[in-house]
Order: sequence, then structure tokens, then C-alpha cells
Amino acid sequence: MSTGIANRTGSHVTGGTSPLAALIGPAILPDRFSPALPMNMVRILLGLFYAPHVYQKLAGIDTSLGFFAKAGLEPAPFFLGLAILCESLALVMLVCGFFTRWAALLSAGCMVVAAYAIFATKGVNWYWAKGGVEYLVLWGLLSLAVSADAWRRSPR
Repeated sequence: MSTGIANRTGSHVTGGTSPLAALIGPAILPDRFSPALPMNMVRILLGLFYAPHVYQKLAGIDTSLGFFAKAGLEPAPFFLGLAILCESLALVMLVCGFFTRWAALLSAGCMVVAAYAIFATKGVNWYWAKGGVEYLVLWGLLSLAVSADAWRRSPR
């Protein structure tokens, strides 16, 4: 006679789901496009804001490679590819509401790296029009708020 995960009777299993499934959460949030939930609009806008950033990196690869190298993100081609991949994933996942809790954390992580790159290339400054990070901080904090909302809305 076995117990535990094999027959889902172990003490680590709650509500008929494994701990890993509980950590990953739902693939799709309930009511992810409902206009009655304002955080849905925030999530969708956060995702859409990635579109021009991904486009800019793809359209100006040489310029982007130079920026990544200047920021100390070496090898620059690897980090540029990683940035394009992460930002593209964040765009699609946030707009569509897929794995929202993790997509929003990915978005916040992108903003941390972007803020580092700005500090490394332009120095420490707050005001975005002078090369500061206020926009990145807002984007990152809103991403954390979307993630927290997704954790709260997920069935337990």
C-alpha cells in the first residue's frame, strides 16, 4: 500500500492538486477580459507597451547591440536575444492573460534589468526625459501589482 503523491493522499497535497500545480497556478485567469476588473486593463496595457520595445530592438539590432555592450551586458548578442524573448513572452502572456502571475513577474524582472542598463549607460537619474528610470520603476511596480492580483484571484 502506497501513500503520498502516487494516490494524492499525502499531507503536501491540498485540494486535489499537487504543490507544483498550486505554485504554477492557473494557465488562464477567470474573467481575464472582464471590463468589470480594472486590473485586466492594466495587465493588457502593460503587455501592449512591450510591442514598440520589441520592435525597436528588432529594427535596430546594431544600435541595440551597442547599447547592451555599453551597459556591460556581455555577450551582447546573447542578452539582446534574451531581452527580445522575455519581452515578447511578456507581451503575449500579459495581453492574453496566460500564466499571469509569472508573466507579470517576468515583466518586473525585465524592468529591473532595464533600469540597471540605464544606470550603467547614463548614470543615476530619475526623470525619464533625461535618461532616468521613473517610467521603468512605474512599469515594474505595476507589473508586481498585476502579479499580486493574479495570485489573489487564483483559486486555491
